[in-house]
Amino acid sequence: MRSAYLLALFPFTAIAALNGHCSGTATGSYLTHGICVSTSTCNSYSGSYISGGCPSDASNIRCCVIGLAGSISTNPCGGSSFCTWTTFDCSGDFEPGHCPGGSNYQCCLN
Repeated sequence: MRSAYLLALFPFTAIAALNGHCSGTATGSYLTHGICVSTSTCNSYSGSYISGGCPSDASNIRCCVIGLAGSISTNPCGGSSFCTWTTFDCSGDFEPGHCPGGSNYQCCLN
C-alpha cells in the first residue's frame, strides 16, 4: 500500500532538459545521439528533429540529431562525422566547437 501511495505522489515521467539527452518517444539514433534544442538551433546546424523526444519542454524544443541525416556539405562536423554525447564510443576522435549544447556533446570524427 505504501508504494502505491508513493507512486501517486511521485509518478514516473520522462523529462528532458534543454541541451540534454532525448527521452520520451525518441528511439534509434534520436535516443542515442539526439539533443533537446530549439527547432531554430537544430535548423541552424542542418539537423533533423522529431516531436515527443523532449517531453515537458516548450513546444519549440525538439529532439535533434546532427550529421546523421541530410547533406554532407551542410554537416557541421564534416563528411560522415556527427554530433553525439562524449559518454558514447566514437570510432574516431571527439572534436568540440561544432555542435550545440555543452562540452559533453561534440563531433565524433570518423
